[in-house]
Amino acid sequence: MSNDVPVVQEALSLRAICKLGFILLASAVLMPLQWLLMRFTRGRAAFVVPRWWFACLRRALGIRVEVVGMPRSGGGTLFVGNHVSHYDIVLLGGVLQARFIAKDDMTRWPGMGFVGELAQTVYISRRQRDAAAVAAALAAQLRADHDLVLFPEGTTSSGERVAPFKSSLFALFLGQGAQAWTLQPFTQELVSVDGRALSAGGDRAAYAFHGDMDAGAHVKHFLNLSGAAVRLTFHPPIQIDPDADRKTLALQLHDIVASALPTHGDAPPPARD
Repeated sequence: MSNDVPVVQEALSLRAICKLGFILLASAVLMPLQWLLMRFTRGRAAFVVPRWWFACLRRALGIRVEVVGMPRSGGGTLFVGNHVSHYDIVLLGGVLQARFIAKDDMTRWPGMGFVGELAQTVYISRRQRDAAAVAAALAAQLRADHDLVLFPEGTTSSGERVAPFKSSLFALFLGQGAQAWTLQPFTQELVSVDGRALSAGGDRAAYAFHGDMDAGAHVKHFLNLSGAAVRLTFHPPIQIDPDADRKTLALQLHDIVASALPTHGDAPPPARD
């Protein structure tokens, strides 16, 4: 007799099916419009439709966002913050008109290559041996009127604390001859899930995606819930000194991002290479 415990697959509720239907409808309308628009421009006008699309997805998923502070606009901004879930892109994409910097292995996910192209996602390799090629490719892709979003933790976390920042990612934006960027740190704080505050026992893991969680099961479970509430704090912008030390910069930004979480006061971990 086998001792294996059968895995119970969670069924999609009527709520989840309605959410998926709305997402498919919004995608069917807006994706062709964005594809057509990008035949004419890849400037700031090309970020309007993706912002609409992300906003539609966020509403369909029931993700409510409280924005604290003012995000910088107009181009040349590198937004730097913590990474909590695969829903971060939906949340931030509905607030900002910006390009996301993502790991190149995401292009192997079904449909992500096409979606990433429409959103002008910048895919980079994080292997040390590819550093020079990544820097050259990034410089060739970017424009002064574009904004970028970077998750320097390099992976998602539970959102309770901010994981160490990989300082090597900042080397792409430092040094003589690099484009002048303005940094704006941001903090994502998960407030409630399915109508229940985390302080009252809300299920953090239903929204936060980390560790060895299964992506498909995680998404299916969240679709069956009413949604979540996230507080998005934009900190004051910082001008980048091209001669700044990347590890010092990573620690400074880590401390700013962590300051808006209830766990602020913990000693920041050292920056990672």
